[in-house]
Amino acid sequence: MSSTDIFTWVRGDQELAQVCELWSGAAMLALDTEFVRTETFHAYLGLIQVCLAEQSWLIDPLTIDEWQPFADVLVNPGIVKVFHSMSEDAEVLKHSVGVTIVNVFDTQIAAGFLGYPVQMSYAKLVEELFAHSLPKESTRSDWLKRPLDVKQCEYAAADVYWLYQAYELFAVQLHAQARYDWVVEDCQRQVDSYTPVAPEEYYLKLRGGWKLKGSRLQALKDLAAWREVLAQASNFNRGRILADKELIIIAEKMPTNRAQLQQALALPARKIRLYGDEITQRVKQAEQIRRENYPALIEGPLPADQAELLKTIRHRLSELADLHGLPVELLARRKALEMWLRSGCLDGQYELPEALSGWRKGILFESVSALMMAQWNLLNES
Repeated sequence: MSSTDIFTWVRGDQELAQVCELWSGAAMLALDTEFVRTETFHAYLGLIQVCLAEQSWLIDPLTIDEWQPFADVLVNPGIVKVFHSMSEDAEVLKHSVGVTIVNVFDTQIAAGFLGYPVQMSYAKLVEELFAHSLPKESTRSDWLKRPLDVKQCEYAAADVYWLYQAYELFAVQLHAQARYDWVVEDCQRQVDSYTPVAPEEYYLKLRGGWKLKGSRLQALKDLAAWREVLAQASNFNRGRILADKELIIIAEKMPTNRAQLQQALALPARKIRLYGDEITQRVKQAEQIRRENYPALIEGPLPADQAELLKTIRHRLSELADLHGLPVELLARRKALEMWLRSGCLDGQYELPEALSGWRKGILFESVSALMMAQWNLLNES
């Protein structure tokens, strides 16, 4: 392992196994990744940074074949793994290393609980906490080139050094407020949510297609599944094949030959040549689906009465957030509230979404449930 004053390189399977043995006894590690993603489905991992106390390591993933020792570290429940805005890091590591990280702590989430702006950038957080300015010139550099230059390496090592310090500061403050476990709960929930959507279910994410029904909705489902499989197999960004809006337009127009496809949507000739037959074949197949086999509808906007109730609920949540000294965005996101409302709008049996369980339930469940049931009883009085 080659060292500089502020970091140590880890290259090759043997070096990784040795340092992972050291890390396995740590109570906490700060981690970050550098990757490149342009028009690809999966990001290309260029670097992994790890910090323990005053020492930082730079793992060169281009030299690693055996990831199991590092995977064991990532899933070790006795080690806190600290990130900042970890969504892409967790996704990249899951794809590259093959595991879902356990016992995570996101300093961006923690900062929101401690009164800093929600979704605060890492550079601003470091400047706020330590009066230190992180260099910006390496942020968008090519992390796949070798050798990495000195500025890239110093930037990468500094990222996890300050992350380690931020955790130590935040952990004390959160424990003092009895909210450390709240942050850990939210962080693990976020990591666990990074489960890939099955290709046949991906159409449900295309909210712009909520008006489609019957064979048109079947076409959208089939086209979205075809694009998902192709994107993963070819490692293409979904939009490089067809954009979400383009899928919806095709499903609306239902073209059954290349000429109709070109008329429905001004696609480049290359896309017509590559995908035209696949697209029109799926449209034809969708037209043959029997009514009883039509897919589940995409959720549309809330009904007017539920949308009005949502406004009332959000006002009450603002009051609760102020009462508990929390940003309202942390207390409940609109998507989770809508899911809660939809669960009981037909029969009054409202089911709390998992995203609003845990510490949130104790703050909002009783108050919001009362508003929901009051609305239900008012609308259903005999």
